[in-house]
Amino acid sequence: MIRLPDALEREFLAEVYEIEEAKKMPYVTSAERFGIEKGKLEGKLEGKLEGKLEGEIAVLLRQMDRKFGPKAVAAYRERVEQADADTLLEWAERVLTAETIDAVFH
Repeated sequence: MIRLPDALEREFLAEVYEIEEAKKMPYVTSAERFGIEKGKLEGKLEGKLEGKLEGEIAVLLRQMDRKFGPKAVAAYRERVEQADADTLLEWAERVLTAETIDAVFH
């Protein structure tokens, strides 16, 4: 692999972009392709994690509603929606044995 001096690399890229425009065919380097693929994979993973977190939130809110009623959900919804996955799991376990909604969160 060879590396062009900066001035020649800029000139080369300018010519590639001109050809792309003329032919309506964008040239994607291997590095760009790998970067795009990596970005897609990272996006998928992030989406899965967000989806999982949203599911955990929904389950906890439903448990709270069933056990303590809609007023408890309204009082704690914002706190639940801001929590991380570990905290949500802890609260979901506490809901099962807590006597009051405050016992879940304190």
